[in-house]
Amino acid sequence: MASCRETDSVDEKLSPFKLWKSKGKQLLREGKIGEALTAYVEAVKCKPDEKLQGKVEKMREFVRNEQDMSDRNTDMVEIGKGFSLYQGVERELFGYQKEGVLWMWGLYLKNKGGILGDDMGLGKTIQVIAFLSGMFESELVKSVLLLVPVSLIANWKKEFKRWAPGIPVHEYHGGTKKEREKSLSTVQARGGVLITSYGLTQANSEPFCTRDRRKFVWSYLILDEGHKIKNQTKTTKAVCGIPAKNRLVLTGTAVQNNLQELWALFNFAHQGALVGSLSTFRNQYENPINRAREKDATPGERLLGTEIAAQLRQLIQPYFLRRTKKEVFENKENTEAEKALMRSKLSFTSKKNDLVIWIYLSELQKKLTVLKKICDHPRLLSKRACVQIGMYGNMTKEQIERFLEREEGTSMSINDVSDDVLIQESGKMTFVLQLLSILRDEGHRTLIFSQSRKILDIIERILKNRRFRTTRLDGTISRLCERDQIVNNFQTKIKLAGLGLTLTAADRVIIYDPSWNPATDAQAVDRAYRIGQLKNVCVYRLITCSTVEEKIYRRQIFKDSIINQTTGKQKDPMRYFTKQELRELFTLENPNYSGTQVQLAAMHSRGKDTSVLLMTTLPF
Repeated sequence: MASCRETDSVDEKLSPFKLWKSKGKQLLREGKIGEALTAYVEAVKCKPDEKLQGKVEKMREFVRNEQDMSDRNTDMVEIGKGFSLYQGVERELFGYQKEGVLWMWGLYLKNKGGILGDDMGLGKTIQVIAFLSGMFESELVKSVLLLVPVSLIANWKKEFKRWAPGIPVHEYHGGTKKEREKSLSTVQARGGVLITSYGLTQANSEPFCTRDRRKFVWSYLILDEGHKIKNQTKTTKAVCGIPAKNRLVLTGTAVQNNLQELWALFNFAHQGALVGSLSTFRNQYENPINRAREKDATPGERLLGTEIAAQLRQLIQPYFLRRTKKEVFENKENTEAEKALMRSKLSFTSKKNDLVIWIYLSELQKKLTVLKKICDHPRLLSKRACVQIGMYGNMTKEQIERFLEREEGTSMSINDVSDDVLIQESGKMTFVLQLLSILRDEGHRTLIFSQSRKILDIIERILKNRRFRTTRLDGTISRLCERDQIVNNFQTKIKLAGLGLTLTAADRVIIYDPSWNPATDAQAVDRAYRIGQLKNVCVYRLITCSTVEEKIYRRQIFKDSIINQTTGKQKDPMRYFTKQELRELFTLENPNYSGTQVQLAAMHSRGKDTSVLLMTTLPF
């Protein structure tokens, strides 16, 4: 090949830059990528060109990936049942993850769908990508449609690039309509993985169901955070209508509120062939199981419920794989070498301490029977409600009327209220500020979760005024790059492989207000208590005594017991509450006493492991 100077004698009409560039294009059309890359490099040497340099970098990355794939083609290893993986991938998987891959392989052989329900942070993503890499290499699949929340699209692309760079991955989200259609048609025609969001699927699922006006059937339809189809919504209907030979669901919370959600997931995975219709499922499984869990159930109802729960477990067991962190790390089959490897690579030797803090209402809060808002802070109420309970006692009647006319229907502003007043008005706020001062002195990083942006506004303002270093992430952060930057600023260590929001730099978690859905609180805790956490984690759940929050906490316990009995190994869990007790949500009892706390302390006195050191950090 001629040098940059020699090209003039080859063709006087073309400059050296144009000659090399033209040569590169010709070689690229002939499929000679390596030689084309060399020609483009020579062109850039003759004349720096930013656009061509970008093309050179992409071609170099492609060549490297092709070389890696070529090298690893001769390094396939069977992990069991006739299923093989690249040796480089196989070496990175832990035993339980290989079991997960083989479980998916077994479902494929049976032509069945399933739910991978491993605890959050155990690497469901890695298991799925490893499985798909083996399937693509064996030419057993061609097209895969992957539905994920918008915030996780970039993470999935990154993990595919790391674990299976040879699989073509395209994105059906963002960009122009023409660009999205091109990504879809490319995967349908040539094969690969297409990643899209639930929102786009709900808006128009038709493109995923056809190709050239004919029905198109995907090799696999995979749902990440699959519990998003737990309710009968337009999204669920659209997702279930997409044709696919095989279906997989990934979720760390298969059941969040009731057993109907479990039905929804299996109805999708098995296309209605396993658990029957919803009405049949309710009558055959859900109703007797729920009744047996109530404290006032008869002996016959308890026995029937236990038997029905066992039948349901047996029915779904082959198609539902769930491992908890505790089970993984305490597995007796782990060799000493494997345990050492887990300790070094997963860095997950920490312990989670869960403290329920029973909060007394402030004097102002005691005057009210308003439900959820007053448990957290009076400033969440409307201005009229705040006036009615005397929060504007220094104003005349005329001033109050003008104030309400001007601000009718809006919530209280905190701009004209001092920090001290904001703290004094709420028992929770008083506790949180005292606790955070102690945790800061001890060098802890803390996550605070609340369902209310206004609560976050109050906490953020007070903390900044007291010179706490703070960062905030809520639903107003819509741009992925901004969200990632906030997380990166908070984290001090490299994120491990896995999806979702990882905040393992924190070792203290405050749940300011409990959710009706126990899985919501569990997901909040797992932002810190997951693989990669080096320290013991302490969780503070703030519950106001004898209010609707205490009833919410009761409901959480009830829901968890049903979930554990149906999908876990707990065959006969404790019965805490009667149906009547669970219905009593609208009475304000003694605000300085918690019947739930007393009952739980009595029932679990033997199994309670209280850290004296942790208790000494509490500000009371």
